[in-house]
Amino acid sequence: MCVTRVARVLSIQGSNAKVQFLDTGVVDEVDVSMVQAKKDSYVEVFADQAIGRITKKEAEFKLDLRLQMNRARGVTA
Repeated sequence: MCVTRVARVLSIQGSNAKVQFLDTGVVDEVDVSMVQAKKDSYVEVFADQAIGRITKKEAEFKLDLRLQMNRARGVTA
């Protein structure tokens, strides 16, 4: 099963963006060439590639859903 992660865009330089993943707070760089990302927008990330831009409300919903799934499986992160 492939699962995307939700991140907030901190900055953009060319086709790369520095993002902060909502589930862990980790800051990393991802490729945003497939989406129209802007600073402070939210993106779904799979394999270091932003594959979609989403609203803040969608990002919060997906984060909550991920945390619920992790709790159900006994995962703390």
